[in-house]
Amino acid sequence: MKPALLGIVLLLAIPLAASGAESDLYVGTWKLVALTSKLIDTGQVDQPRGKAPRGYVSFTPDGRFMNITVSEKRPQPTSVAKMTDRQRIELFNTMNAYAGTYKLEGNKLTYRFDLTHNEVLERASVRETKIEGSKLTIVGEPAPGTVDGKMRQTTSVYEKVQAP
Repeated sequence: MKPALLGIVLLLAIPLAASGAESDLYVGTWKLVALTSKLIDTGQVDQPRGKAPRGYVSFTPDGRFMNITVSEKRPQPTSVAKMTDRQRIELFNTMNAYAGTYKLEGNKLTYRFDLTHNEVLERASVRETKIEGSKLTIVGEPAPGTVDGKMRQTTSVYEKVQAP
């Protein structure tokens, strides 16, 4: 009886260990290397943050994440004291940031937002993911774009950042 019970417990634990090991692949910091956006109405693909956007996403073992993305071209104020209101607006309009919790089920990544740079928490939260080597590709479900409000599907590609 005891060996059978132990066998059942071990069999039940395997899926839990596998899902934990799977999410462990995501834990750490990832550097943005590419970002494209497909306009749902027309299928047109563009690079809303330029050809060389910058950004990071970090996933922690306790299920939290943080993301910041900035456009390739941003205002370069000479100092905070000399920054104009127009530059402040452009700096805001050329970035997005958000944080919260995440859950990974297979290749489906679901975010629950605690905060966002523009206080719009009801944005799309489900993404499909794929890890190939040191690259993580995240494809969002269609949602209003943060730049223009048009329905878009965004694809972000990241590279794993190695610990110092």
